[in-house]
Amino acid sequence: MEIAGKAAVVTGGSAGIGRAIVLRLARDGVRVLIADVDERGGLELKREIEALGSCASVICADVAEGTDVEAMIRAAETTYGGVDILVNNAGFAIDPPFPDAETVEWRRLLDVNLVAVMLATQAAISAMRTRGGGAVVNVSSVAGLGLAPHAAPDYAAAKAAVVRLTAALAPLAEEDIRVNCVCPDWVDTPAVQRSLAVMTQEERAAIVPPELVPAEDIADVVVRLIRDDSLAGRVLTCPAGGEWVLLPVD
Repeated sequence: MEIAGKAAVVTGGSAGIGRAIVLRLARDGVRVLIADVDERGGLELKREIEALGSCASVICADVAEGTDVEAMIRAAETTYGGVDILVNNAGFAIDPPFPDAETVEWRRLLDVNLVAVMLATQAAISAMRTRGGGAVVNVSSVAGLGLAPHAAPDYAAAKAAVVRLTAALAPLAEEDIRVNCVCPDWVDTPAVQRSLAVMTQEERAAIVPPELVPAEDIADVVVRLIRDDSLAGRVLTCPAGGEWVLLPVD
């Protein structure tokens, strides 16, 4: 896909990985709708993008709510004439995790990390069909891969479901709608840095790799997945300090 001039929606787009993705898309000539509960952060990013001579807009949206997701897609259609690209980036972890977390907390985690991906993808697919195709990229995590124990079972389960959802939607490529997924290790974002600041050295050594993945690297991979028309239902993963690997379909 040639992305210049296309219209994109990025969830959780005002900070961290989402911010890096929004900036990269804008620099490549994509018109971006920043969807986030942090409207102030989104507006600050919008001004930064406009200062670069690119185009962006903002909507305050809780992507775990169906009505907000519908409004998000309508906003993109109204502002840009449609939706060509969706990046499902919004997500978070909780402390303490399941099973010690309150039920309302881990259910909220599942809503944002998984249900929101399904809601936004469903709405975007409908919009993309009217445009003759499009690309969806889901931001998952290495936490969702493999069978090893994980310190945050709720987060790992949600991210694993996103990986499986991505692969299961591969047949949409027959309609020129491609769904792919990126699974990074720990990413260097302000939120991660805040988490690291309250860990002991022993805790960091036990669960955090020596190197963090730059958020800009995630943005580069997202653009790769959007551009490459040969990829559908595929998962790219990157351990910290390693090389990106396209996982086999089997």
